[in-house]
Amino acid sequence: MTERILVAYASRYGSTEEIARVIADEIAALGYEVDCMNVMEVEEVAPYAAVVAGSPIYMGKWLPEAVDLAKRFRIGLNERPLAVFAVGYSMKEEDDMIRKSARASMNELRMYVHAQAEGLFAGKFDPVGMSTTDLQIMKMAGAAPGDARDWTAVRNWARALPSVLFTLDVEK
Repeated sequence: MTERILVAYASRYGSTEEIARVIADEIAALGYEVDCMNVMEVEEVAPYAAVVAGSPIYMGKWLPEAVDLAKRFRIGLNERPLAVFAVGYSMKEEDDMIRKSARASMNELRMYVHAQAEGLFAGKFDPVGMSTTDLQIMKMAGAAPGDARDWTAVRNWARALPSVLFTLDVEK
């Protein structure tokens, strides 16, 4: 296979980066060439047959640098298959309202690009190294430290991506 796929992520404390790296590894295991990098390192999307982009959810939104990726490369991202994923610790609960809120976190992104696939994943809450502000927000929300990431769900979603992305027609 000659398709080269970019997995780009924003990550504040490393949880989303870890998920992105698992996604990249799963896609690579299928025989694709994969580059995995922070959204701040992306210089172009032209070399890629498809792009996967992800961000943690903070205050109900994607991180600004992840949205900036969509803004900067909106033309290129709309010319190729795109999958996006959001990571939030609140998604540890299987609740329709939480999932609806998580999907809404990508609304600003949708102003710039159209993704053919979306993934929603639970994250982790590790207070070590967190900013005082973020730690206070988590405590106010009543969150207890823990790792709610479902690696099986992440891997299954990643393995399905090439067949989904490369069989869809992308609006040109």
